[in-house]
Amino acid sequence: MIDLYSVRMNNLEKQKNKFEQMGFVKFWLVSSLFFITFPFSLIYSLVFLGPYQTKEFILVLIKDYIQTLIIIFISLIVVIYFLYNYIISFFS
Repeated sequence: MIDLYSVRMNNLEKQKNKFEQMGFVKFWLVSSLFFITFPFSLIYSLVFLGPYQTKEFILVLIKDYIQTLIIIFISLIVVIYFLYNYIISFFS
């Protein structure tokens, strides 16, 4: 007997995530609208996109958020390092 659910999931896994292929500006606009209208946008995406595409979108948003936090953290470390070296040069 063929398990139709596993066949469907295998087909969905082979498809590309269309949210990862969006351009920077388009994804920025979509994610901004999603966060501005959060509870309603989640319900909207569940109803009209379906649970699988909503899951993909949420995963891409989380990935983007983590990348942003890492970039901010590394930038702060670099700025603090150079400020520390600059201030230390006055005392030596």
